[in-house]
Amino acid sequence: MHPQTSAAGVPELLGELVVSMPDIAEIAHVERPVVSTWRRRYAGADRPFPEPVAEGADGSLRFRALDVADWIDATGRGNNPHFRADVALRASFAVTDPDRAHRLRNGLAAMLCLKDLAERPLTELDDGDLLDLADELDPEDAFLYSEVADLGQDLPTAAALADLAAEAAYTPGNAAEALAHGGHRARRRMPASALVPTALHVAARVAAQIHEDGPIADPYPGAGDLLRAVLAGHDSVVPPALLPAGHRAARRRLVAHGWEVGTLTVDGVTPVPPGDALVVAQLPPTGSPEQPVLEVLGRLEELVLGLHEHQRAVVVGPANALVDALEGDAESVRSGLLRTEKLRAVVLLPPGMIVDRSRQRLALWILGAPPSDVAIAERWTMVADLSDRAVPELLDPAVVEDLLIDVAASMGGPRDVASHAFRFARFVRMAPLLASGGSVVAAGRPTIAGVREDDGATALRLRDLAASLDGGSRAPLDLAVRRSPATGVRSVPLWALAEQRLLKKFAGNRVDPDLIVDAPPRDATLLRVVGVPELTGQREWGTRGVDRLRLVESHPSGRLTEPGDVVFTSAPHPAAVVDHEGFSVVESPAQILRVLPPAPTADGGSPAAVVVPEVLARDVAAQPPGAKWWRAWETRLVPADQAGEAARVLRAVRERAAAARRELRALDELAGTLADGVTAGVVRMRLDGGEPL
Repeated sequence: MHPQTSAAGVPELLGELVVSMPDIAEIAHVERPVVSTWRRRYAGADRPFPEPVAEGADGSLRFRALDVADWIDATGRGNNPHFRADVALRASFAVTDPDRAHRLRNGLAAMLCLKDLAERPLTELDDGDLLDLADELDPEDAFLYSEVADLGQDLPTAAALADLAAEAAYTPGNAAEALAHGGHRARRRMPASALVPTALHVAARVAAQIHEDGPIADPYPGAGDLLRAVLAGHDSVVPPALLPAGHRAARRRLVAHGWEVGTLTVDGVTPVPPGDALVVAQLPPTGSPEQPVLEVLGRLEELVLGLHEHQRAVVVGPANALVDALEGDAESVRSGLLRTEKLRAVVLLPPGMIVDRSRQRLALWILGAPPSDVAIAERWTMVADLSDRAVPELLDPAVVEDLLIDVAASMGGPRDVASHAFRFARFVRMAPLLASGGSVVAAGRPTIAGVREDDGATALRLRDLAASLDGGSRAPLDLAVRRSPATGVRSVPLWALAEQRLLKKFAGNRVDPDLIVDAPPRDATLLRVVGVPELTGQREWGTRGVDRLRLVESHPSGRLTEPGDVVFTSAPHPAAVVDHEGFSVVESPAQILRVLPPAPTADGGSPAAVVVPEVLARDVAAQPPGAKWWRAWETRLVPADQAGEAARVLRAVRERAAAARRELRALDELAGTLADGVTAGVVRMRLDGGEPL
């Protein structure tokens, strides 16, 4: 049956549906400006583009979908031969009666499940045949029979919509996906906790990597996003799916793909996956609101303790519950889970993986039986930190592939680990992790020590550089350097320093641009303004200021820097400078990193290595241009006994470099002025100090 000759109920729904110009462009598979061109070019034609019938809440124009579909069919415009069918799918979302809209959407999802079972278009079946077909597929009324029966007079309309939608999407499963995400513009209408495609892709690939045999079980399926992604990620035979009773919408979504779907048994209120199933779960499930850390860990505890001895699982959840440092009851619950020794790998994902919480981080827990041939004290967990990776539509395929190889090796025994060169993995033994009680990822990324012996080459080069800079009118650096035994380079991520309360980040001030003026030297009425222009070299430090009194009046809660603060920005690229004087106004989007004094060690002594602001600023500025998330950056530590001198020397070098830049600018101006003056005949000159010729 051709879409244009479908049942009468579909044109009725199309008559109720209105679409915006972006909607039309998306359905017609053209760019947004093309629709504007159609309106303008065909305004005086025999078949003009339809007139708008309403305005949206944002003032944008709305057009009757049936009028637009008729115009597209008549003119042949656009790149979608199934335009009317795609519009028909969206019609089920525009019914004004809420009860009818709810019945129609559920009924349409049920009809898509029947498509695979029916041997002809659903519109060729009468109401009795459709009900018999629903009873045949769902005799226990577990997921669709009631939805079909509740359609009543809309049964033919839903059948016609299902035929059209399946034709437009090529398969009933694809149509079910479009229906599950609201038809279009899914990112704006996804339910709470919905994951972006990148997160689902990575989780599905990890699950496929560790899946050996048997069904895939999801005890907390929510809208079914993760389970669908995992099943779709199997290249050949799709394993059976298992989910608890209820969850009718998620079950219909999977059945529409033609996949086998079974039911998990329940012990009290807890679903119990069979021992041969790979368990996957998202916490909280798609469609659930954000949950407290302790509630997330409670669900995770049910899942972990319910695993059989050799069962494997992949769990996606918020990083603040799965990997970050915890306190109190939450720390006790997670420590108990770690003591089960089932946590084989942890993957920290970049921010931006949750549709409605762009800054929240996600983590994966990969669970399985610990290697039996490794002593309890020597057992490990693999930690992979991808938090500093950019997140395009999909992570770099090479990154994902290397991660999968790391995960596969981590699930093996000592020989697998010893024979594999890990790209992302760091290993932490469970005993020290439990003793620390801190961040799982911080434990997996300890300070990295790499000995770099150079036979005195660095000391010799420093002497030569210092000597080359001394002389003339410039004051000597007076740098004394001697060779020292190598202790290795130690580096830590900034988020680990923040969690250990060794570093604190403060936001910049949103200063009214009208308050900022060019700052005359030594003007006591002005506070120095530091922002992106100063950090990226567009403006010299101290050349912009703001009146103290006007700042207090307009920004009473404004924050000033303290001496030694690191002022930094991540856009347009990472850059940082140490504010040695302090009392500067940091202009947003620039921010402040404040190095805090370290606490005494357990024996009352001082730590062996510390953060030095000057080194921190250099390490921030050395980050690649795409590194936008400051918590993922790393900085090198300095031996505590050299921290003060290193800071003094680096500050002196920085001041010398600033003076050199000022001298270069003065020399450049001198050359230009001399050239202009001598060519204009307004000056005469001589280099040897004698009278000008």
